[in-house]
Formats: sequence, C-alpha cells, structure tokens
Amino acid sequence: MKNFLLFIALVSFSFASAQITTNAGTFNKPGEGETAFEFNFMPNLDGTTMFTDRANVMMRQFKSDTKAVRWTASLNVADTGEEGSDMTYGVALGYGIENHLAGAERLSTYWGYGGSLGYEDMGGTDEAGEDLDGSVTVGVGVFLGADYYIIPKVYVGLELGYGLGVASQDDTSWGLDGGVTGMMRVGFRL
Repeated sequence: MKNFLLFIALVSFSFASAQITTNAGTFNKPGEGETAFEFNFMPNLDGTTMFTDRANVMMRQFKSDTKAVRWTASLNVADTGEEGSDMTYGVALGYGIENHLAGAERLSTYWGYGGSLGYEDMGGTDEAGEDLDGSVTVGVGVFLGADYYIIPKVYVGLELGYGLGVASQDDTSWGLDGGVTGMMRVGFRL
C-alpha cells in the first residue's frame, strides 16, 4: 500500500509541476551534444515483489536533435542464504540507436534498435553432480518509447520492446527465445 501511495504522490507531483518555467522558456527536448543518464525497471503489478526482472542503468548521448546512442548495463546478484547454496549472478551490456520524433515540448517520443551481450552463472550442479556451466546470451531487439519531462531536465518514461536472444550453456546446447518487455524509466539530462 505504501508503494501505491508513493506512486500516486509521484504522479501528482508531475501534474502539479506543469507550469514550471526556466530562464530559457519552458521545457525543451534533448538536443545535439547532450547526455542523459537513467535507471529503468519493470514494475511487478501482480502484488508480490515490487519489481521483477533486473534493473538497468543507461547512458544516452544525443548525436543530433533526432538521433541518440544508448549504452546499457545490468548486474544481478542473488544468494538464497541456505547452507551450501551457490550464489548466482548475471551481467549484461548493450548498445542501441534511438530515432527521436517531433513529439511535443515536454514529451520526447522515439523508436530504435539495439543489441546486447550477457553472461549468467546460475550456480548449482546437474543431475550427475557436476558444476553447471554459465550461460552466454547474445540478443537483438527493437523498441519504442516516450519520455515526459516533469521538471526541466528530469523525466519519467515508458518503453516497450521486442527482443530475440540466443543462449549457449555449453559446447552442445543452445536456445532461441523472444519476448515483449515493458520498462519504466526515470532519468536526468546533464
């Protein structure tokens, strides 16, 4: 319930700050030479844990008023705390291109494409008692999204993407999977 009230307060604050202006006018969308940093995550709406999946950090560098390059990184570490259990971890790096559309003064819309490379070690042993090998993943995807500036240079946004990935666990096994993801974003521009 506390988390729901926090979300309502954030939404209320964004609407209350609708008339904020700066010395340069009101709000402006990102332009050539600007850099943005953000944290994106997937909220869990089924009532269990607050967030699902791993959280990512991203840096976006605007090469022009309509193009941006993005770099993403994520790290996921977990341990059950049980005696004799192995710690698990995963790391991923990504690169992408964003194409920004006209949008509006406070709304920056975009679409893009990108790729990622990741490694995950799930720990544990197989049925024969041998240690499991880590999994290497290579992925590609397309996405579209929108950022809404709640105050100058600070934004919240949503992004929807579709990706395909190939994972290899050892020399002989591999898998292909795909899926749609929705992410919430909170970020700021320098």
